[in-house]
Amino acid sequence: MQRQWIYTGAILFLFFLLVFGVPLFPEFMATDIVGPMNIGMLIFLLLHILTPLLAFRYLKQLQGEKQ
Repeated sequence: MQRQWIYTGAILFLFFLLVFGVPLFPEFMATDIVGPMNIGMLIFLLLHILTPLLAFRYLKQLQGEKQ
């Protein structure tokens, strides 16, 4: 149960950072990292990769506990 809340907190943190970071800190979020990718794009990408990955890990953990 503890791991579920850690995953949820990480995803919510990234989501709120993206939603509130773009209007509040546009210069920081627009900082280039590699080529055309900036910090805002990186957070968006992490949200779309981490969310299904962490959900899959959690569901696999639940399935292992039921057996």
